[in-house]
Amino acid sequence: MSKILVTGGAGFIGAHVATKLLERGDDVVIIDDFNDRYDPRLKHLRFEHFFSGSLKPKLVTGDIRDNDLITKLFDQEKFNHVIHLAAWAAVQTSIDNPYIYTSVNVDGTVNVFEAARHNDVKNIVFASSSSVYGGRDKVPFQEKDDVSRPISPYAATKAAGEIMCATWYNLYQIPISALRFFTVYGPWGRPEMAIFKFSEAILRGQPLLMRGHQTMRDFTFIDDCVQGVISALDHPHQFSIFNLGESDAVPLPRLISALEHSFNKPALIQEVPLPPGDVPRTLADISLAQAMLSYQPVTKIEDGIAKFTQWYKEWYIPNFLPDLTNSL
Repeated sequence: MSKILVTGGAGFIGAHVATKLLERGDDVVIIDDFNDRYDPRLKHLRFEHFFSGSLKPKLVTGDIRDNDLITKLFDQEKFNHVIHLAAWAAVQTSIDNPYIYTSVNVDGTVNVFEAARHNDVKNIVFASSSSVYGGRDKVPFQEKDDVSRPISPYAATKAAGEIMCATWYNLYQIPISALRFFTVYGPWGRPEMAIFKFSEAILRGQPLLMRGHQTMRDFTFIDDCVQGVISALDHPHQFSIFNLGESDAVPLPRLISALEHSFNKPALIQEVPLPPGDVPRTLADISLAQAMLSYQPVTKIEDGIAKFTQWYKEWYIPNFLPDLTNSL
């Protein structure tokens, strides 16, 4: 049995990953600060939902920027592995408040990496993002592509994190896998994401603000993402970068159509321009992850949306949008 630290383990991806690790018998410790970047109630309720049964992680409520806390935690727990997911995410918020992004995503990552190398951690999995590719016109995105021109502070901090991964491997030979996530979605997701906003607009009969008919996203269902994360944990490869996507560039009209079908209601679409920092399309070349991690995503957007909307109707609306209960 391995002892694994999951930073950001109360978050969307973190809670799903920690659950799978516990189910297979690993000893899991979660650190999370339950910050207010989005409604902390969702984070607390998510944690209660995932870990109210017999399989429970140890929870440390704290900030990865607290170096004393991180140092003591590693000294006490003697982790075998680290899955470093804690970060401030989202492009638009990073433009408004770049300071918190550099503080958490860069300085906090240094704290985790330093504590790991002082305590003989066997390997690290680092959460990066497809945002590092910037506004590239060439698709699919490949790990070897130039990522030196990010177009948001969030993307810049994730590119910096990848460089630190390479540095800590080169200096201390800690195997580190940096995983570039492509628009992960599903039940218990982050409420500022487009799928949540589109869903509420459809149910309220309000204009759905679509950022262009030609805008495409490689939406990755949460179960497929988790499979890739755990495979990277189990198959360390020195320092490596992997795309984790579905390898399916979904136009926004196709996504909206899937939501309309699941809710059995039409959308009132209003087309708006892309905001600064956003990109027109993403598409992952996942051949490297398939070859080296046996990564095999299986969830089509229509199937993933059906699972998301079932959860949204059964749990999210009663808890966060109770006035919409009668609209279902």
